[in-house]
Amino acid sequence: MKKIILTLLLTLLGASYGFSQNTSVINGLWQREKPKSIQLYSVAGSVLHQVASSPVGENGAFSFTFEPQQEGYYVIGLSPSTIINRYIFYFKPGDKLNVHVSENSYELTGENTPENKEMARWHGFIFQLEDKAVYFKGKSSTYEDFFPLFEGKLKELDNYPPVNTPNTNFNSSFNDFMKNDLLCTALTFIQTPRNKHPKENDFIGYYKNIDLPALTKNLSLLNYPGGLSLLLQGYMTAVKLDGSLSDELKKKRYNDPASYLLGGADSGLISNDTIKGELAVMLARNNRSPASFAEYAGKYGKYVVTASQKEQWKSIEASLNKNVERKTAIDFKFTDRTGNEFALSGFKGKVVYIDVWATWCGPCKREFPFLKKLEAEYHGNEDMVFIGVNVDISKDKQKWLNFLEKEGLPGIQIFAGDAANEAIMKPYNIKGIPRFILVGKDGKLIFADAPRPSSNEIRAVINSALKE
Repeated sequence: MKKIILTLLLTLLGASYGFSQNTSVINGLWQREKPKSIQLYSVAGSVLHQVASSPVGENGAFSFTFEPQQEGYYVIGLSPSTIINRYIFYFKPGDKLNVHVSENSYELTGENTPENKEMARWHGFIFQLEDKAVYFKGKSSTYEDFFPLFEGKLKELDNYPPVNTPNTNFNSSFNDFMKNDLLCTALTFIQTPRNKHPKENDFIGYYKNIDLPALTKNLSLLNYPGGLSLLLQGYMTAVKLDGSLSDELKKKRYNDPASYLLGGADSGLISNDTIKGELAVMLARNNRSPASFAEYAGKYGKYVVTASQKEQWKSIEASLNKNVERKTAIDFKFTDRTGNEFALSGFKGKVVYIDVWATWCGPCKREFPFLKKLEAEYHGNEDMVFIGVNVDISKDKQKWLNFLEKEGLPGIQIFAGDAANEAIMKPYNIKGIPRFILVGKDGKLIFADAPRPSSNEIRAVINSALKE
């Protein structure tokens, strides 16, 4: 009888504080970098979504109470955009987590679930690799010490104790989690700054045998933070190390992975149709105009199958339509090499593609081959004009003239000199170059920051403007 009364009192006490049996509680200490707040994220479609935020006390204490909307993996960390300072845990309704994040790692303290004890055990196993791959600043680790350590861990993994918690859902997902986490660590290492980087022959077999079909055989990748990006990184690494591909074919895959992974030559590498749809949505975000999105949708829209994917698809399309400028372009007037004046307003009735550049700008120069090719494709089209606006200081005008003579840049080339800042840089809010601007036939701005000549979408954007 006393036990029943005690249970009832505890239940009522919890209710009085707004808790329920589904409420999960996290208590922790964060003693690294002294952040002002700690965030809690859920994982959906491999994307992190903030669930809650907790202020951090002077001693590093933080806490969360929340009701997990679904059982699965959650992240505690400082930012959704980086894997630094984040840790992954597993929650079902009513779970408790007690954790202490130290300068180098974390440890569980007090009461914790069997699932998170397994998460901590795995973290301890992979810690040496993570420490070199993720927390590399101030350390001198290169592939020469990391690859042997990684191979040693792979051998140890063969004898890793089996996971056998009372939670069968967790048990069945955890093997995939470990594989995804290991791949994330391996790829992070080779993509971060090092004193020495491996050449193709230096890579160990793990990198050369990334099994994308196995990685995408089920939806576990979507339950791992950044899983879709991990898929793309794994694909790019496989392409890089594929000795059967020419440099040209590799370059094409790097520049346009959608055309190969979605219905193309490499589409068989993705086993799951839902993941194909998620990837189609993710890559759709690279489009910056309604015209390029429409072209992309015509090729890959058929892979969008779930309700969530369709909703995201519509949201992307709506945001692109909203971002089209359609306000009168701010006029400017400068002279060409022979002293002839050209004003933007003088080209009304034509589509104008403007390149703002300088002779000292490396990224500008890298766009020139693509710009020349693009201009050649539209050469002879009376409705299309290419204008280059140089923003070197006036005393360097001869440098500009010499550059034009050497490079043979296409279109109308004009010199802004010292007037550049007030006449074009400020009006168009240009803080870095190259900057490309697209103006429609009506003299209105289509894009103040248009796709570059090297982009996959610039032709669709120009073609759409020419049809108006």
